[in-house]
Formats: sequence, C-alpha cells, structure tokens
Amino acid sequence: MVVEGNIIDAFDLYFHDQVVTHSDAGDRSKNKAQKREWLVKFFQLIQKVDKIELYGQTVTGNVSHSKFSFHFTTTWGAQLVWKEIIRRTWKDDLVIDEYYYEGELPETKKEEKTPSPAKKAIKKAAPKKVKEATPSKPAAKKTTPKKVVAQKVVKKAAPTKSPAKKAAPKITAKKVVKKAAPKKPDDLKKIEGIGPKIAQLLTDAGISTFAKLATAKQDKLKAILAAAGNRYKMHNPATWPEQANLAKNGQWDELKKLQDRLDGGRR
Repeated sequence: MVVEGNIIDAFDLYFHDQVVTHSDAGDRSKNKAQKREWLVKFFQLIQKVDKIELYGQTVTGNVSHSKFSFHFTTTWGAQLVWKEIIRRTWKDDLVIDEYYYEGELPETKKEEKTPSPAKKAIKKAAPKKVKEATPSKPAAKKTTPKKVVAQKVVKKAAPTKSPAKKAAPKITAKKVVKKAAPKKPDDLKKIEGIGPKIAQLLTDAGISTFAKLATAKQDKLKAILAAAGNRYKMHNPATWPEQANLAKNGQWDELKKLQDRLDGGRR
C-alpha cells in the first residue's frame, strides 16, 4: 500500500492507537491521532506522489526494517526526494513504535553466522605457532648481559634530568588555557522538534547554545534547514527560539507545559 502511495490508508489499517513515531531529525508524535493529523497536513502540501520505492526489508522477531525512497511534487512545484530506513515494532499485528533514520538495513541472522568457520580455523592453527616458538627460549637467556649494560648507561645519563626543571613555567600556561576554555554547548535536543541531526546542523552553523538559539532569526534557521536538503527543509523552527529562551533561563516546568501543547515542535 505504501509503494502505491496509499500511505494514510496503510497508517489507518496497521497502526496502533497508542503508536509512538519518531526520527533522528527530531520529529515525534505521541499517538496515532497526532501522527495522522501530521500526515494529513503534509499531504495537503503534496500535489502528486511521483514514486515510492522499497529497496529491501528485514524482519527479526517483532521488529521489521524497510528501506524506502520517496518522490513527491509539492503544490508549488518543488520536488521532494529522500531515502530513509523505517524501523517498526509490532504487537498483535499492529505497529506500536515507528522510527525513521538514514543508513542501511541491518544484516540478517544468516549473515551473522558466517564468521563461525573462521574461528575454528584459528583454533587449529594456534598449536603450530606455539611449537615453533619453543626452541627460541634458550637464546633469550644469552642476551641478558646486554640488558644489564644498557641499564648502566641509563644511570650515567640521569644527571641530564635536572635541566627539565626549567620547563616548569609551561604548567602555568595550561592553567590559563583551562580558565579561558569556552562554555560547553547546550543539549539542543531538549527543544522539541530538534533531533541529533538538526542539533548538529545548528551547531555547525554557530548556534550551539540555548542563548544563541533564543535570539536566532527565523530566516537564518530556515536557511540552515534548507541547505541540508529536502528532508530538513520541511521542518518548522517557529517555536525553537521561544523554547530555547525558557531553557536558557532554567524554566524547565514552563518549557514542559509549552511542549505538551506542541505537535512535533509545531503549534
């Protein structure tokens, strides 16, 4: 059904009422109704489903992984194309957790068993190496006098250590560096709508703290997302500065109340 473009129909049929969906880009929905509302809004922006391809699928227990590519034409004529892995956890033939991420399909169990013959070969070869090495032990005893001589030479060179005391001022330089160390970046993932990928995009663009995000202009945030590709261009950063301002001031209770009213970071 998904490959045919009937995404909402498939969602209605196979997803649990309490399904949780999330992604490495920061999207998150808490139940089926919330996710369906997001899907409806998304497809209102889509004029045509050009193509949806399924590249592969694996199933392990109650978890399935599917690799898709999506090709859409928006109502304003833009082309949206992206690839992703969809991991679904099933219960009673319904999806209870869905996670989207970039990458490759996990290996199947058959592929994981292939290394076992190699381990057996290593064990058989081990005794041969031990037998060949045993005759060399007597020769090692003859070299002991040389080691004693080397130790004496080292002791004579010991007085040269005293000049090293002159290098002590370098320690003070290290202390100065520690005092001047920049503040650690804030965990931008605490902002609803920001996942690991978007947090890294913002950090790379110089927005690494709540304070900087709180004062960031919408045009700049949208430009950062657009430059990262179609997958990130769809995100709406409208509430990010507001959330960041609360986080900057340590108003965590107020932030939680605000996020409870948001849908994936959107109002």
